[in-house]
Amino acid sequence: MVLALSSHPFFFSIPTRRTTPIKNLHLRGTHSRREKPTISFRLLFDGCFNLLVSGVVVSSSFLSTNGSIANALGDPNIPLKYYPCEDVAGYYSGIDGLEGAKLMRELGSLVSNHRPLSYKEVWNALMILDAADVDNPQASSDIIEIYSLRAVPKKLAGKPEGWNREHLWPRSYGLMDGPTLSDLHNLRPADVNVNSSRGNKYYGECTKISSHCLSPANREAAPDTETDKQRWAPPLQVRGDIARSLMYMAVCYGFPQHDGDPYLQLSDSPSTERREMGLISALLKWNELDPPSREEQLRNDRICRLYQHNRNPFVDHPEYANLIWKHASLSNIAPLNPSPTTWINELRYKNKGKDQNEFVETVTRSSTDATTKLDLILYNGANGRMYGSLSSADAQAFNIADAGSGFLIYTALIPLQNGPADGIALVSGDGTHSEVAQVPSYEGGLKAIDGPARDMESVDIMVRENEGSSDRDSIGLSGQRVVEFKWRKIIGEASQGKPNIEQMIN
Repeated sequence: MVLALSSHPFFFSIPTRRTTPIKNLHLRGTHSRREKPTISFRLLFDGCFNLLVSGVVVSSSFLSTNGSIANALGDPNIPLKYYPCEDVAGYYSGIDGLEGAKLMRELGSLVSNHRPLSYKEVWNALMILDAADVDNPQASSDIIEIYSLRAVPKKLAGKPEGWNREHLWPRSYGLMDGPTLSDLHNLRPADVNVNSSRGNKYYGECTKISSHCLSPANREAAPDTETDKQRWAPPLQVRGDIARSLMYMAVCYGFPQHDGDPYLQLSDSPSTERREMGLISALLKWNELDPPSREEQLRNDRICRLYQHNRNPFVDHPEYANLIWKHASLSNIAPLNPSPTTWINELRYKNKGKDQNEFVETVTRSSTDATTKLDLILYNGANGRMYGSLSSADAQAFNIADAGSGFLIYTALIPLQNGPADGIALVSGDGTHSEVAQVPSYEGGLKAIDGPARDMESVDIMVRENEGSSDRDSIGLSGQRVVEFKWRKIIGEASQGKPNIEQMIN
């Protein structure tokens, strides 16, 4: 340290661990975020020994900012510290090669670890994230509304003539107090009137049979919006953005929550009771037609750096959507066989209260050798072990019905575990040799460690029931040709002993 009295300056450096902004410091240079921060002072003593700071060099962590947002969170272009989500490549390390339920679970574990905001904090965050000037968000006086694409003053936040906080995934579809309610990946500014028009409609375009299709969806909405009594289609420019936001919500909150909140799902059968939002088929299409823009990527970066410290994986990797939500089909659950002779066709595994009216239905060719028997082996997803079995050799175990076209339907009433990741192995054999025909599972995948399917991995059918499912609901295959069957949720039309709705067995 060099010390001089009176008007002569002295200089010294102090290592510091301080992480809060120091007021009235002026930036004179930049330093790496990873540097050990130092403060260099040029000090002058006047005759009364009052300390004057005439110049300061600080690391970016100590940049002084103005305004309520800046005081709380720092300049949006200069983060206060480094977060793992800023290393995009490293953030997704270990994800490559995964698909289906495994990919969904890994992403869920990754993004669910974030800093929740209070619902009040959301206002200030949206003023930065959705500012009209994306390069200077703090200086921008306006925000962009999601459904009208208009620039409106930030100062109109929460006012009847202004804008409010729109939940893209509506609150009535399972959002509770806490992280699901204030997650910034799901919140956008929206015109008060347009937001009211949307209500809790799920996303999708008007169809040929839609009644009362209105375009634009509201007189204050963008001209390329549309709506009917159930669906809402946002502007083309942001359809992909909204699709990826909903996909994030289904991944982040798609599993039972630690705080007891219900988990969220995407489907083509939206239901507030089952917390299922949609339409997933429309969202997948929008994700492909409207890839992430620079504005959407900047928004994702800023949520990571400034607020929640997590990312929306579907903005960084839009291809993850198809890897997760491409519907499981019979062809990828059963061994590769151009003409399957036996398969699991329908099941119900979850009801409120006691297990009742649960069943598994299989279909097999009636021409199958009479000596061949079918076994159902039930697997526990928690440990990969068998917890039950059933054989077609037991005449009391199955009800048998003619499915037509040379096929028989075997239906067994049997209690099933409720998941996650429980599975069923379908085994055929003649007493001397047995073969595992398929190992589908629900609510995740498993690896069997005992029984006929030992060391085999299941394939998640990617459709699930929940506690809101009734005894008239089920999960089953549908389609016009066996090799093209796909799993779907059957609402109110479970059909044990018969072909499923929209299914032709031939």
